[in-house]
Amino acid sequence: MNTLQRYLLGQVVAAFCMAVLVFVFVLLLGNVLREVLTLLVRHEVRPALVLEALGFLLPYVAPFALPMGILTATLLVFGRFSADQELTAARAGGFSLTGLAAPILAFGLLLSLLSVAINAEWAPRSRVAYKAVLAQVGLQMAGNLIPEQQYIHDFPGLVLYVGKHTRDRLEGILLWKLDAQDRAEFRLRAETGRLLIEDGGDRLRLELHDVVAARRGSEGWLPAGYARTLVYELTPPNREGPRRPKLSEMTWRQLRQELDLRRQQGVDITPVRVQLHQRVAFGFACFSFCLVGIPLGARLHRRETNVSVGIALALVALYFSFLLLAGAWDTRPEWHPHLVVWLPNFLFQAAGTWLLWRADQGP
Repeated sequence: MNTLQRYLLGQVVAAFCMAVLVFVFVLLLGNVLREVLTLLVRHEVRPALVLEALGFLLPYVAPFALPMGILTATLLVFGRFSADQELTAARAGGFSLTGLAAPILAFGLLLSLLSVAINAEWAPRSRVAYKAVLAQVGLQMAGNLIPEQQYIHDFPGLVLYVGKHTRDRLEGILLWKLDAQDRAEFRLRAETGRLLIEDGGDRLRLELHDVVAARRGSEGWLPAGYARTLVYELTPPNREGPRRPKLSEMTWRQLRQELDLRRQQGVDITPVRVQLHQRVAFGFACFSFCLVGIPLGARLHRRETNVSVGIALALVALYFSFLLLAGAWDTRPEWHPHLVVWLPNFLFQAAGTWLLWRADQGP
């Protein structure tokens, strides 16, 4: 590694550390203050409890802050490097942009491997611990009876999955009826629905809208009808004992066990598959952002920090739109949402490789 490469790597690492600190601070406040600030102002919780919640959330927000930090750092450093004509001088000395960026790309790859490890184990564990802290102060999260993104088998003979739960509205609902061998024999898919609690919680009614039914045949699921509205009577579950984690709160090993269990039951495994692929794909966002940020920053010729941050936020929003799309499609196995999570990596890496090649070809 020559002197110029060490200089650029040092600049990127320094800018990366500052950007990560800012993003971590914003993400922590966005999570903790939304759920704890009111109680803290009313002196209903101790400040030490808030600090404990912040500590548990740190591994959870780190995978989000790392790619945003490396993207902001590369845009900022290489934007200034180009604007000050230092890149032109380096090219005159026989250096290519790809050669100068090689150590930084290696740094981005190391960050990706670290992010994958955090996504697989530390992030879900810290999220569960954070929820336990909230439970200590009596905060009841929305969807205690029907939590989102979780296979629910508290109702005898049924397995229920809800993609999104907003107040009393359910979206992306899948309901499987199990046979005597504990295998799915009948499936209901509903776009929306709601849970009706009656008789003080002794009776539950699941109201489904735009329901498509299917039954298991010898060659897979066969259409079995459509209903505009369907009401299903449920037996209230026994909520004693620890809360089952959502799929997004499961570790890699727990997701693999969940995948095997649902596969044995004949239940659609797409939601679990999306989570498994997303843990790895999102981890490589650091390398993807690093690869596209270096040539893009050099091409923009801007030294203003606010411009770099603005461009970084726009690219991050584009990247996350694919992850949100995959999450919205996790009840649609025919659309292969587990592959959608890889699309932003392929797009960003292809764009970054092309921009680097163009930069090395000269103006």
